This record gives sequence, structure tokens and C-alpha cells, in this order.
Amino acid sequence: MRESREFVKSGYLTEKFRLFHLKDKEPGKYEYHYHDFHKLIWFISGNVEYHIEGKAYHLEPHDILLVNRGQIHKPFIGTDEPYERYVFYISKEYLEEHSEKEGELDLCFRMTYTEESNVLRLSASDSGLLFETIRLLERTGKDTAYAEEMYRRILFLKLLIELNRCCVKSREIFHKTARYDKKIVEMIHYINDHLSGDLSIESLSACFYLSKYHMMRKFKEETGYSMHQYILEKRVLAARNLILSGTSATTACMECGFKDYSTFSRAYKKVLNALPSDLEI
Repeated sequence: MRESREFVKSGYLTEKFRLFHLKDKEPGKYEYHYHDFHKLIWFISGNVEYHIEGKAYHLEPHDILLVNRGQIHKPFIGTDEPYERYVFYISKEYLEEHSEKEGELDLCFRMTYTEESNVLRLSASDSGLLFETIRLLERTGKDTAYAEEMYRRILFLKLLIELNRCCVKSREIFHKTARYDKKIVEMIHYINDHLSGDLSIESLSACFYLSKYHMMRKFKEETGYSMHQYILEKRVLAARNLILSGTSATTACMECGFKDYSTFSRAYKKVLNALPSDLEI
């Protein structure tokens, strides 16, 4: 695990998807972190407030939490009751591999941006249908029945299709009562939409009509990490995605706001413990 000063990249996915059923009687210690894969959490019980990119969601039983790859997050867990949940790790490549033109399996994750919420709160009937599929998936991991792996893949695709159908059927399922500082969330959206531009503290201060020191303090207070580190890591992650899609490292460096390649290379090494050239063919 690579640790930065502010937050860490956590978890590694060696399969296309992975399911965990977790129940913690004592709350673990979590840092702000992100993943190279998408994460789906089906919340069962506990006193949990989940922070994602500046927003805080208080979870209720059977809420579904969708965390996109690269989104920085952290759970805050109360001690009064066990924290139980099902957690799926899902690779971007898996979703692309099994998607079709009229059936993009990552739609539910992309809708978290347009609907401005990472939490789904389904109707009782839809929730029951999806939860039964999750229980079946859990049982396949314990069986040695005929074509078990194939059956497991089919069940997981069924779960994703049903979940996306729920999102398309009613956008109201995106629960929008998160606690957040409107100015800071606007700033986060602005940063992510303008990674190639001027994101200096001075320019952001002028853009949002805030004093530099108040803005930096408030950002750290609301998100758990400094503005400088947040911007740096988001630029590196965006550059990596461009390189993976076929863009040269030099072009990706410039398109993601780095002034020169040496600065970019050092930042990339610091964040990902690798060199940009490692991804190029």
C-alpha cells in the first residue's frame, strides 16, 4: 500500500470483480483513500457516515453506495452497533468488456455525477430483488457445483443490469440529503473540470471570492486533505487515464496541467510509485 501525506490508494483488484461480506464489531481505522476500481457497498447495519469528495452521507439499512474509481472517500463509524455490509470491487475493464451500446454497465456509476449523489435508496420491491441476487452470489463462493464460475458471472451481470434499470427507471432513487459545504463542493467540481487550467491557490481564491487561508483551512476541514495534494493527485490520475487510452505521456502531462515533463514525472512517481513511461507501449 502506498501512503501519501494526506490519503492513500487502498486495495488491489486481481480479479474482474470481487465480493466481500464484512461485519465489524469494533470500528476499524480508515484513512482517506481511493481505488483503481469502482466500489459498490450494500449497507446492512451500523452507525456510519460516509464521506466522498466533500459530501457526507448518513447511511440507512439497504442503502447502496457507489464509489467511482479515483474518488477519495472515508467512512466514519460509530461504536454503538456492528458495521455490516456487502462490498463489491469492480474493474473498469470488466464493465467495458460486458457492456453493449444499449446497455452500458457503468451507467449507474456515471449517473452519480449527473445526479450529484453517490447513494441509492431503492423501493422495497427493487431492493428485495437485488438483495436476493447478492445472497445467491455469496452462496456461489462456497459451492463447488457444476459451472459455478459461469453461474457466478451470470449472477453478477444480472445484478448490474437490474441496478442500472433501477437508475434509469427513476432518478429519484439517488438520495440527495448529504451534508456538505456548498462552496467546497462547487470548488471540487471546478477543480475536476479544469485540471488543465490554472488551479493555483491565488486563482481559486479569486474565483470563489474567499481569502486564501480561509479557503485552504475550510477545504482541509471539510475533505480531510490539502488543496495542493488533492489537485496534484487528481491531475496524476487523469493523466494516467489518458495514457492508458493511448495518449502519449508528454501530451497527457500538458493536458492535465503540468508545466513540464520532469515535474509531471516526479509527481507521478510520488503518487503511483511508477513512471509514466511504464504505461506506454
